[in-house]
Amino acid sequence: MTSAVILGAALGMLANSLFVGWIAVAQKGLTPDLETLRRRFFPNATLSALMLGLTGASLIFWPLVGAVYGLIYGLWRPAGPQFGLGSPLWPFSLLVLATALILFGRFLLRPQTRLATALWVALYSGIFGWLLPWFVE
Repeated sequence: MTSAVILGAALGMLANSLFVGWIAVAQKGLTPDLETLRRRFFPNATLSALMLGLTGASLIFWPLVGAVYGLIYGLWRPAGPQFGLGSPLWPFSLLVLATALILFGRFLLRPQTRLATALWVALYSGIFGWLLPWFVE
């Protein structure tokens, strides 16, 4: 189980670099949301300062997300593999995919961010839902 948590954190670092890329590509469509966030929580900050802060916070956030997924996988993992959907544990992969759709689904509905978000959801699900189980096994 410890190896699953450590591997999850390492994959979280990979996800962090992709998340920053998603923000950069989808920024035009995300600007209204970022501006609302800035006005509500950081009224004296510029949008550039907010982006820098979000990027810095993501360095901590995504490895934690990966560690939590690793812990869940380590606790959920049965004695033998349950192959399906190309994954050693298909219910875990579906859980990760559902989580990605819940977290980022609203951005899939916007034409400005649809393509970049679909790519991000696929990468998120692939990293945590498929790579994590295969690397742990």
